[in-house]
Amino acid sequence: MRTLTVVAPAGLVAVTVALWVVSRAGDALGVRGQAWKAAVDLAVDHPLGVGLGRAGDAVSAAVPGGRTFVHAHNMWLNWPAEAGVAGLLGMALVTVIAVATAVRAAREKSVAGVVGLAALTGFFLSATVDHPANLDRIAMLFWLVLGLVMAEVPGRWRDAGTPAQTPARSGRRARRR
Repeated sequence: MRTLTVVAPAGLVAVTVALWVVSRAGDALGVRGQAWKAAVDLAVDHPLGVGLGRAGDAVSAAVPGGRTFVHAHNMWLNWPAEAGVAGLLGMALVTVIAVATAVRAAREKSVAGVVGLAALTGFFLSATVDHPANLDRIAMLFWLVLGLVMAEVPGRWRDAGTPAQTPARSGRRARRR
């Protein structure tokens, strides 16, 4: 928990600085920079978001030159543009829990934890320059990996504070005794 109290504020500061830099970069980052600036402006102008699946049209309308966007080319900027601050906080919470769980499982030498951490890291890093969850097949894989990582959590993590119980034996071994 102590790590979370350090990482969470540091993450919020990093996100705030990144949003400020993106909003000031404008055309220096090319077409993506224009989309990112438009997404930041949308999030500021619409704190509840413009609606799920509508960021692409709103970004397209805000960027000059008649370009058509499907999304903001950054999942972290697309969420506040579509779902507002609550959507961004929800996705941030899912991210923190997923990564913390995968790290903990990886430290326990869990293969699913190590592979899950690698997959989640790749997904979240690619989300800084694209919106991978915009495609159904990638979104499905994300939630599948997330589910596998969460299923790997040992019962003692879930039942913290309750005494551990030894499972009853069943099957062939139980009959031999």
